[in-house]
Amino acid sequence: MKRTICAKITCEVYQEISKTVAATLAGMGIPRPYVQSGRSIMIGEKRGLFFRGGQTLVDDMIDIYRFTVPLEQELPVMDRLIHAAMLDQEGRGSIYSEHIELLHDEGRSAEEEPAVTPGDPARHSMIQHLTGISTIVQRGQGDVIVRAALEMGICVPSVTYGIGAGLRDKLGLIRITIPAEKEIVNIITTHHDAQGALVRLIEAGKLDQPGKGFIFTYPVARGLLNTRLYVGRHLSAASIGQIVAALDELKGSTGWRRKFTGTSDHTRSKKRKYLRDLTDVTVLCPEGRATDLAKVAMDAGASGATVSRLRQAPPPATPQGKLSPAREKLTMILPSSLAEPVAGALTNAGLFDEKTNGEIFIRPCPEAYTYTGGK
Repeated sequence: MKRTICAKITCEVYQEISKTVAATLAGMGIPRPYVQSGRSIMIGEKRGLFFRGGQTLVDDMIDIYRFTVPLEQELPVMDRLIHAAMLDQEGRGSIYSEHIELLHDEGRSAEEEPAVTPGDPARHSMIQHLTGISTIVQRGQGDVIVRAALEMGICVPSVTYGIGAGLRDKLGLIRITIPAEKEIVNIITTHHDAQGALVRLIEAGKLDQPGKGFIFTYPVARGLLNTRLYVGRHLSAASIGQIVAALDELKGSTGWRRKFTGTSDHTRSKKRKYLRDLTDVTVLCPEGRATDLAKVAMDAGASGATVSRLRQAPPPATPQGKLSPAREKLTMILPSSLAEPVAGALTNAGLFDEKTNGEIFIRPCPEAYTYTGGK
C-alpha cells in the first residue's frame, strides 16, 4: 500500500456539457476519472394554465467527475477544465478541489500520472478556504435540505443516491423500520458561513430526532461554484448570480457577503453536541465488492457506511483491461483513531490486489452531527 498527498478535484456539470469535460480529461491524460450521476436543484417559478407565481424546485441531471492529480498540477488542471467547459459562466456547473491522502497499490506506475502544464488561457479566479457540507438522509427527504440551502443563497446543491450498510445490518428484524435507500445532499459554502449553514440544515432536516440522518463537514481548498440559484424570468441586464460573481472578483474574497452575522445561530450551535475529531474514509472498488468490504470495516470498528454507484471513465488510449468500469463508493465517517485500523483491515482483505484494484481516500471531518440521545 502506497500513500500519497494529492488534490482530489470534483467537477459537477449538466449532462449536455459532460462530453466536453470527458474529452478534456482524456486530452490531459487523467488516468482514473470516476463519474457519478446526480441531480442539480434550483428554485424555479411556478407556472400553470391559469396561474403564475410562487416558487418550486426545478432539477436537472448532472454528471459528477472526481479524480486525483499531484498537488502541483491542481491549478493547471482546474484552469483547463474551467476554460473548456466555460465554468466561469453562471449556470454551467461547479468545480472544487480538496487536499486528501490517497492510499493505493504500490505497483501503480509513474506513467499513470498526467502531464499537464498551464495552457494559453489566463488562470481563472477561484474562491479559497471553502467548506463542504454533506447530509445523508432517507430517500425522499433530500429536497427539504436542498430547499434550506437554496433559501440561504449558498450555492446550487447536488443530490446523489446511496444504500445504507453496516449498522443497519446488525439490527436484525428492527432494520425493516430503517429504510436502506439514502439521498446524499452536498453543498459547498464559504468557511465563515459554514457554522451557520450547519445549524440551519440540522434544523431543516430535523436531524436532532432519531433516524433522521447524518451531516458532516470537510475542508475544500478552492473552487468556482455555480451561483445560478433561480430559474425564471430576469428583468435586468444581469442576474443576481452574475452580479455576486463580479463583486467577489472585485473584492477578492467572499467576506463581504457573510450571511450569519448575528448571535442566534452561534447560540443555537453551542447548545448542540457535535461529533469532532473524525475522519472520512472513502473506498472505491469494483461493483459488488462494497458490501463485503463494509463488513470487514465494521469488524475493524466502523459503525456504518453508505454505498453509492459510479463508473470509471478512463481516457480512450488507456486500456481498461479485465476490470469492469462499474464501481462502488463506500463512505465511512470514523473516529480518527480508527482510520488506520480500518484501512489496514481493508488492505488485508485484498482491496489493492489485481482483481479489486481499489483505492482509499482519507480526508478530515472537522464536525458532524446526528441524533445521539441528547441535544
